[in-house]
Amino acid sequence: MRHISVRVSGTDEVVGSKIRLAHNPWQRFLGLMGTRDLPSGSGMLFEKTNAVHGFFMRYAVRLVFLDSQGRVLVVTQLKPWHVGPIVRQARYVLELPENASTGMVHPGDQLIWEIQ
Repeated sequence: MRHISVRVSGTDEVVGSKIRLAHNPWQRFLGLMGTRDLPSGSGMLFEKTNAVHGFFMRYAVRLVFLDSQGRVLVVTQLKPWHVGPIVRQARYVLELPENASTGMVHPGDQLIWEIQ
């Protein structure tokens, strides 16, 4: 699985440096299910989706919904065994640790990522 680094355009603040990229159906299906925790700086970016769920998850995550250009639409939290919102305009969902410092990420911000 490929890893990417995600940062806020303009400020270059790093949102995560060890983000897994889920770009095929199997990786999107598995997501973070079965993992015990999500270390700081880690996460998962789901391509081609506008909703995720927390089934079979052991911990809460912070969700960042992005449009096709990487602009932040919604930032929210997802608890284990819950279903997240459907954000119609979203094309990507970024899952980050619950305690991630997403105070730097706000709706309207532009995120950029690069493969490591």
